[in-house]
Amino acid sequence: QAVYYEPSAAFMMQAALAVFLLLLAQASQPVVEVAAGGSTDLSCTAFPSCECHHDSATLLQSRSHQALAVDFGPTCLQANLNNGTCVGDNKCFKCNLEGAQALLPSDENRFPESRLLCDGDSSSTCSLNTTSLPIRFVEASQVMVCKGTGTCRDEWKVENVGAVCCSSPSNVGQTCYFSSFALQNNTLCQSDMCCDGVQVCSNSTINTVESLLCKGYLACSDSTVGLERDLYCNETSDVNLAPSLSGGTCSRSWFDFTNGESNQHVVDCLGNGVCDRSFFTFDTNASVSMECDSNGGGMGGACQNATITLAADVCLDLNCTQDVDCLNMVVNLNGGKCFFNNLGQQTRPNFVAVCTATNGTECGPIQREPIICTSTTSSTTSTTKPYPRNRRNRRNRREHRRNRRQNRRNRRQHARQYRYSM
Repeated sequence: QAVYYEPSAAFMMQAALAVFLLLLAQASQPVVEVAAGGSTDLSCTAFPSCECHHDSATLLQSRSHQALAVDFGPTCLQANLNNGTCVGDNKCFKCNLEGAQALLPSDENRFPESRLLCDGDSSSTCSLNTTSLPIRFVEASQVMVCKGTGTCRDEWKVENVGAVCCSSPSNVGQTCYFSSFALQNNTLCQSDMCCDGVQVCSNSTINTVESLLCKGYLACSDSTVGLERDLYCNETSDVNLAPSLSGGTCSRSWFDFTNGESNQHVVDCLGNGVCDRSFFTFDTNASVSMECDSNGGGMGGACQNATITLAADVCLDLNCTQDVDCLNMVVNLNGGKCFFNNLGQQTRPNFVAVCTATNGTECGPIQREPIICTSTTSSTTSTTKPYPRNRRNRRNRREHRRNRRQNRRNRRQHARQYRYSM
């Protein structure tokens, strides 16, 4: 016969007190999630611009998704915007910001976690009324993160932001849909943007971005983009793992390339219908490497019906991998040069008549720029060597060591100042 033990009231009181004290002790300990490099620095140097890029761990992963379905708070509170946490359905929704309200955070120089996070699942998280002023970050060295379904859509306008990440794992997608972003280069961020998922960043306007990564069905389609460095378009999403459709990434869009610190540009159009009917313009003296590869899919070739307009002295290396790629492409030289990688074939249906056939690279080595929000001064996160080879003299090495020591001190100070807990 089973015997059931019924604890006394005094025992239950003691147990409850013990659990309370344990939870209190745990809450008093800071929870710090560390980026792939091991830094506890919560400034822009510590995490990639895009958490949808799965190559590394990030500081931006939210632990509050399980509460989204039951969270129906007020539609737009200044406190949520100032805290950088618009998490849940009906949060920061239909905001009408006037005057100083639009300068965020309105009570500090920086958001508590150096980012404004919008995370929801019912297309009711983060939007602005048509009469609202655009959101403007007080300090540009911070990140705008939009994730979920339909977040940051319909008049979501953000200016003076260091980096932007928009992602959606659902087949509805449409995060950062009908929105606009104006990025600002600064000492901490290299002003990159990542768009991953179905129609993410489509029908939008993106200005002064350094490099742009677009992945998934119709991501970055029907949009206008001004960028300084590279464009990576791929039909395969990293976050939408069971897509009902694919392809059409970066299609029917206008991409205007200007020369920033570098006059080199890499353009990838990878997948069915990627970059179809899009326009590309390049600034004077640029060197461009453009890859169009549909990978033999059935929806249509990459870069079909695209129009490329060069300025004077631009050099374009164009590689159209499949015979269906680059069909009906138009290249306007305007004093520039175009080279078509012919892969040893004398005639190809996609050959662009104004381009010179070649079997190699004619515009010189063009380096890809990683999509990452990184410091331009810290040697621990920079993707380039701190000094060119012919200038590494003794004085530069001493200066470099001093900078490294200062960066370590700065990271320790940031770690003490910001305790990250979600």
